Amino acid sequence: MDNNTDLTPETTPATEPQMNPGNAPQGKPKFDLKEFFVTLPAKIKVFWKNPPKGRYLNLKEILCLGGTAFGVSTIITIVSGLITATQIPGIYDIDVIHGAWICFLSSIIGLIIQPVFGKLIQNTNTKYGKYKPFILVLAPILAVFAIAATWQPQGMSEDARTIYAYLICTPTLIIWNLVQNTFYLLPGVITPNQQERADIWSPIGLVIGFSPTIMNVLGNVIKAHFNDLGQEYMAYRYLGFIYAAVGLVLLLCLFKVKERVIPTVENKEKVGLIEGMRMIMKNKPLLIFTLALVLGSSRTVVEIDAEVIGRLRYGADIATGLEVYGALTLITGFAVTPNMILLPLMTRKMNNRTILMIWMGCNAFGYLLLGLIGLQNIPQGTVSAVVITLLRFISLFNALASLQPLMMAELSDYQQYLTGKRLEGFIQTFLYALVLVFTNAGLVVMAYVKQGMDYQPSYFYGGEIPPTQTQINNALDYFNIAFIVSAVSAALMLITLFFYTLNKKQHEKIVAALAEKSRAEGAYNLDEEVGKTSIGAITEDEAAAIMGVSAIGIIKGNDEDKKENSVEATEEVTEETTESEKSEDADDPSADK
Repeated sequence: MDNNTDLTPETTPATEPQMNPGNAPQGKPKFDLKEFFVTLPAKIKVFWKNPPKGRYLNLKEILCLGGTAFGVSTIITIVSGLITATQIPGIYDIDVIHGAWICFLSSIIGLIIQPVFGKLIQNTNTKYGKYKPFILVLAPILAVFAIAATWQPQGMSEDARTIYAYLICTPTLIIWNLVQNTFYLLPGVITPNQQERADIWSPIGLVIGFSPTIMNVLGNVIKAHFNDLGQEYMAYRYLGFIYAAVGLVLLLCLFKVKERVIPTVENKEKVGLIEGMRMIMKNKPLLIFTLALVLGSSRTVVEIDAEVIGRLRYGADIATGLEVYGALTLITGFAVTPNMILLPLMTRKMNNRTILMIWMGCNAFGYLLLGLIGLQNIPQGTVSAVVITLLRFISLFNALASLQPLMMAELSDYQQYLTGKRLEGFIQTFLYALVLVFTNAGLVVMAYVKQGMDYQPSYFYGGEIPPTQTQINNALDYFNIAFIVSAVSAALMLITLFFYTLNKKQHEKIVAALAEKSRAEGAYNLDEEVGKTSIGAITEDEAAAIMGVSAIGIIKGNDEDKKENSVEATEEVTEETTESEKSEDADDPSADK
């Protein structure tokens, strides 16, 4: 019996039109752009309620997932955009060290909570799913805390402001981390088809990135306005409240999104905290990927000060620099866009490891060049705005936020194959909570560097007292150091990724083995949901094209459909297989399935 039968498209019935009729060898049919657009409305109408052949999500559910993503991203952006190690001291006018310590303290508490939270997720089963209830409950709580964090009181002493920041911002960051991590579990449970995960999550990633881009553009304009009035705190109040309200409304779309996990008897069993952590330690690819993320946790440490760089270098004065910076964030904010658009194509042609290594190379190159040049050597004004923005664009040229959840889904599938349990909540402890601790530990170290160099972000906020030239020079010296630190961190992550060996071929065999096991146990229930009609000759790639993902490889011949029904016939990988991959593939038990 073919192990992959229930996870891949069925062979097209003989009654349907064939792309390659007869036995005569023919080349791949040319794509007719006119015919594509003429038939597109009818295909979308069918796609609205019916998933394409071999897929699980119809267009309606995909759009609901997109609405949910924008809503969650909007709420998350309040924290990630305003409650950071650099912004906290600026917002509350307190010493720079407190912002880093608040972030570090929240990550330590989060690391303690995450395994317990992971156990709770693993042992939860409701009619609404395993993960959706946590998002629906925690997101509104996060919105309330985020509003409180941005609604900082006025007329208080520095000690009182410091205490308020610790009491409000710490739980805000803890809940923010739980909401974000739980949301990033969705790609792995909405469909068992890994390519469908990539095709859908790529445009979703664009939606997620759109929210902070709006905040950067509009938020900086609002902050510049209130900065002239000496009331910059009012900008944070408006942004926090509006974003929370919009996010909560869009969050309701989550009710129309369904979870789909290949069920096995073992995965339904409850697991203890110690038992779950012990099982996780068997997942070698997870441990290597975690190490790579830890070493790369400071690869964007300079970005938390990007706004200050803009204030000081993009214009003749701070107010002008802030306005220019806000406008140029449209460019740096869309550095991820090309990668998100190309991600479905890249995942077809390359392993995830190769994609990440390319991105980390760009990350290291851009920051290293800025650090070696030195910001003080780039003329202030237009030249700085262009050069710094261009090199930051290169450094931010990646879509790790979109690819990491997909890789976590693969690692969860592998974990289920190894131990019988997916343990996503426990895997999050490594890939997110543990990495966040090291990220914030790096921020604490850099905060002490700032303090030692007398660089305080609060010098450049408020507009009441202009900064001195010495303070500006100290800030520029710190930025040059931070660029080098970011470049080295990215390079270390790139090197570590050489040892990550879970590839596409192994994952396809693992999914097929899980499906066979589930079917043998009588627990397999996804056959009813997988698309079985071609929807007017819609193939997997054409469905992706309709969603704006890719117009490449839209039409597949019938011979390619047959290849998808075979476990051994997998998509071609363009990278060369390393010796470590060969040994892992030989030793991995999944290779014999």
